[in-house]
Amino acid sequence: MHAYPKFNLCYHSLTSLIEPIYMKAFAVLIKAFLILLLLCTGFFFTEISTYVKSYVSPKIQLENTCHLSTQTCQQGDVSITLEKDTLTPLQPSSILVNWPNRNAKNLIITLQGYDMAMGNPTFKLLPNKDKSYSGDILLPICTQNTMIWIGTISDGNTSINVSLKAEQ
Repeated sequence: MHAYPKFNLCYHSLTSLIEPIYMKAFAVLIKAFLILLLLCTGFFFTEISTYVKSYVSPKIQLENTCHLSTQTCQQGDVSITLEKDTLTPLQPSSILVNWPNRNAKNLIITLQGYDMAMGNPTFKLLPNKDKSYSGDILLPICTQNTMIWIGTISDGNTSINVSLKAEQ
């Protein structure tokens, strides 16, 4: 009957020695996991932020856009004309935007692929003397033969939804 208390005493003294070792090892594992998580988050931050922005930002509906082509597209008092009906990747195409009653230093065109993620190419349009803005659009190359791009033209306060077609 006295053997059990000695064993019990020995068991408790062993566990009291081992428990701090397990706790330290567990704390080290938690710290290592958090450091690894932090490194992965930093490494993939741009991809994560782009993914989150694409789901947080409102989607532009294709039918609610001004389709850009050689025929002037009119939205309110703004008219937009492209040099070509269909753009070719890696070949610049000029764009002319009549933006009356505005005093913006420039206009910004921001595009994104409608059916395929291709980044967000951004273009700056500079003012002309007649309250119009002009510049060039140079789209990246795509694996698809035909691609629809949607986006906005903005002066920082007002935005117009636009779309255009590109073919290789």
